[in-house]
Amino acid sequence: MKNLERKVLSIFIIFSLYSCKKEIVKHNTSLDEISNRKFEHKFISRGDNFPDFKISKENRRLFLVALHNNIPIKEFQTKTKINDEELNSMIQLLKSKKWIHKINGKYKPTVFVATREDGERLYKYSEPIARLIALKIKELLPNIKEKFNHTEISLTHNFEEWSFQILSNVLLDNWQIFHVENQFLGKYARPVRHGKNYYASITELTTDRESFGIYGNKYGKISVYGNNRMKADLSSTKYFVSKKDNEVFIELAKAFLPELIKILNTKKEYSQEVFEKLGYSKEITFEEFYMWWYHFIYSQTTEFMEEMKILSIPIDGNFVYGIE
Repeated sequence: MKNLERKVLSIFIIFSLYSCKKEIVKHNTSLDEISNRKFEHKFISRGDNFPDFKISKENRRLFLVALHNNIPIKEFQTKTKINDEELNSMIQLLKSKKWIHKINGKYKPTVFVATREDGERLYKYSEPIARLIALKIKELLPNIKEKFNHTEISLTHNFEEWSFQILSNVLLDNWQIFHVENQFLGKYARPVRHGKNYYASITELTTDRESFGIYGNKYGKISVYGNNRMKADLSSTKYFVSKKDNEVFIELAKAFLPELIKILNTKKEYSQEVFEKLGYSKEITFEEFYMWWYHFIYSQTTEFMEEMKILSIPIDGNFVYGIE
């Protein structure tokens, strides 16, 4: 069965690579459509490395989405009814904050922007990578469960209860993403914007949860991992991570890291092709693109693992936990 799975997967990957080279075309959404949609912005950062201005103010977010979709600035100005002085002021602000730059004479975002059309393609082309990761985790599951038995958590809870947190958040996201950034991209590559180091994104809200159903971690004394974090109930939780448990989680992430990096490196050429064909190479760096696309990859990996019945995603999309 494993050999058959690998053969089918190999055929699928070859087909995906061929499809990527042949058919990816940048989809341009009209300004009328964009202005009726909802977008949110997020950051990958540490400490006080955040913007020192409000991106949601004065049509700035809409302007960046419009530039991403090759909409003429005059058309944006007519639609939003802003005068020349207001437009120039916004352009100068975004230039000074390094959120826009000129490429071939046209202003383009320096941050990751994704409409629902982009999201569909990003998920489509993340599939071969996500499947490889999910299959590798399935293969290593006995070892992962054995290490889980070294936690204090295992004395009162079973692995299934924690499977979403461990297989997705620990192996792929919060305990891992910094190492992926450094070892896959080969450097601490967060861009410098107005003296701050951070990645930034503007993505369309396509569900009643978070953009594209992407999973993420909200860290605090009471933390949340999921794709519905604004609606999480933080008033109580039965799940806690002790210092000892956290050390086990760190070891779990470290043990899986070489396998994860190997898969990502195997698909690096493919990833660069996606970067080019989806048009992001005309706007942002590969590092900025990949760190946001990686969120699509591990979110899809999580969905595949649920299909394989090796983890259970909470009904409300959230895992709420405390950290000692």
